[in-house]
Amino acid sequence: MKKTELKEKKLIEYLSEHKRISLSEAINLLDVSESTVRRVFVRLEEKGKGVRDYGGIKLAGDAQEYCFDSYGEKKTAEKKAVAAIAVRLVESSDIIYLDSGTTLAIFAQSLAEQIKEGGCEGVTIFTNSIVNLERLHEVAKVNLIGGEYRSNRRDLCGYLAEEAIKRLHFSKCFLGTDGFSPTAGFTATDFSTARLNELVLQSSQKSFILLDSGKFHTRSVVSYSKGSMVSAVVTEVLPEQEIQALLANEGIEIITNQ
Repeated sequence: MKKTELKEKKLIEYLSEHKRISLSEAINLLDVSESTVRRVFVRLEEKGKGVRDYGGIKLAGDAQEYCFDSYGEKKTAEKKAVAAIAVRLVESSDIIYLDSGTTLAIFAQSLAEQIKEGGCEGVTIFTNSIVNLERLHEVAKVNLIGGEYRSNRRDLCGYLAEEAIKRLHFSKCFLGTDGFSPTAGFTATDFSTARLNELVLQSSQKSFILLDSGKFHTRSVVSYSKGSMVSAVVTEVLPEQEIQALLANEGIEIITNQ
């Protein structure tokens, strides 16, 4: 058996018992470099044996459905850092769209605080997120995109939401992502979210993807953009050179504090 196959077998045996392994745990288990572990993760995912997530990999078929409350507890400091950078991109009189999700919820709170302090006068907000609505409606004009309610995401989606987006035009949109990889681009956990984000990108003059650095080299179920319509990514830490070069080649700016 080849060395690569032995590494994969060892990881699968671990996942069969523990269901998930983090990047650092896999490095120790296999006694190899981080880049080698990432390549093993990619091969397992391509073979349908694993699903990469935040900083690790799960056994295929064991990935849990997205839940706003549980995801909201993860990487809070990183998400706050991303939101603090992104909120500076909102200008007075902008017409903006805010995606749902935990990172965008933190962004919505930061934006509400900025508006309270007298910034971003006359901004108009569209969103499909109940959470964003709750955090912004007292300080700005907020338009809720209607559709089918999803309790696990606390948002609305589906045909009605998609038809509404087709008729709207935004100066800027701020979207989340469940992962980015060189092969899959920006991804979402479900088709409804991916389709809505695709339409929002088509309707926006400038588009910003908010993601913490842990989502680079991670991908979810379905791609919604490989980069052609994305203006910039907003992240708290610069990704590795390979990702920087890939984004630059697509004409995508990286906005960070570094």
